[in-house]
Amino acid sequence: MSRATAAPSAAAGALVVELTPVPSRAASNRAVPRSRTAINSAFEGTPGRMRVLAFVAAVVAAAFGLVGAMSLWSSAGALERADHNTAQVVRIQGIYADLVRADADATSSFLVGGIEDPVQRADYDASLDRVATGIADAADAQPADSEALGALNAKVQDYAATIEEARAYNRQGLPVGAQYLSGASATLRSDILPIVRALVDANKARADAEFDASSRLLTLILAGLGALAVLVLVMVWLARRTHRYLNPSMFVGSLVVVLALGIAIVTLAGVGSQVQAVRNSSFAYTVKLADARTAAYDAKSNESLTLIARGSGTAYEKEWQRQSDSLLSSLAALDSTTQSRLKSEWDAYKTQHEAIRKADNGGGWEDAVALALKTGPGTANAAFSTFTADADQSLKAFGDDTSRSLLGPVTWVTILGWLLLALCAGAAVLMLRGMGQRIEEYR
Repeated sequence: MSRATAAPSAAAGALVVELTPVPSRAASNRAVPRSRTAINSAFEGTPGRMRVLAFVAAVVAAAFGLVGAMSLWSSAGALERADHNTAQVVRIQGIYADLVRADADATSSFLVGGIEDPVQRADYDASLDRVATGIADAADAQPADSEALGALNAKVQDYAATIEEARAYNRQGLPVGAQYLSGASATLRSDILPIVRALVDANKARADAEFDASSRLLTLILAGLGALAVLVLVMVWLARRTHRYLNPSMFVGSLVVVLALGIAIVTLAGVGSQVQAVRNSSFAYTVKLADARTAAYDAKSNESLTLIARGSGTAYEKEWQRQSDSLLSSLAALDSTTQSRLKSEWDAYKTQHEAIRKADNGGGWEDAVALALKTGPGTANAAFSTFTADADQSLKAFGDDTSRSLLGPVTWVTILGWLLLALCAGAAVLMLRGMGQRIEEYR
């Protein structure tokens, strides 16, 4: 029996698959060499090397512009941070002075039994209010100080609570009140003021670091000289290759880079000179005068503690002398006019202090207390107030001058940074244009 194989009929339907022609692997491989050949031809021979060197010269010029601009912007930022840190130094020293001032008011009030002088009490309260405000402002201004300021605030609260206990006993005429007062003053000097001094030192260090950062020239000079060296080498290569010794566009571009480098050097050198002047004058005067003012309040407090001790206050009187010497040493660092005026005012108070000590040492304790409490012209309190008022006013003037001197250059230094960046971008374009003119000659 034979087998017959029937072909599928058209009616049964048939699958028809349309096939899209696929490029052969050989055709695909031909496309890659074409693009590769185009790239290679662009960098072949002398024109290719010219293109590479044009790109290098343009990048170097633009990179120097960026480095120079960032150097100027960094200088402007450092000046702003220096102002911020110098303001924090003054702020912290103000806290220090108010703490010692409050202690001076508290100790003076104990020379009068019972109800204390309302003026002194008001000044004490105002001083502690300024301390609280100053701590809050300082914490906001410098987060790095927040932890130390928090500890300071807690200790100040403990000090104020101890003073209130001492006052309560003093109003009752109990001698234990003087012991509480002496303990509070000792705690102020052993536990509280060292924290404040550490904060002052930390912010001085920050300010000094920003002073140094505001006029760093080495990086800028090295970048500028490196950029010019590259540009000169490119022009020398081009001159030897084309036998043309001057390419106007590239030569002008190099001069633009030289101009930009000169602008940056002169600007940073000027900033450095001004910063150094501020550091050695108004800022130094601010710090020294703040130290002198603090020493004055500390001395006044020790004057009262000597009398409160009633014959056993030799240590407090020695401390008064030490603070007075420290004050005079600080005043010696000021400009001659301010120094002479403040020293004369302190000497007037010192004369009255010596009269108080003479009365006390001569057995006239009541007379010494009367002299220490007396107000009006020619008294110790009047002379002391004259000194502190003048010191406050001079301190504000020095602080304002420091801020003006530091912030004054910020705007124009920032603008010069943008100008330098624009100049070097123009130099990069000139480099490309100059080399492009030579490349065209090969076509």
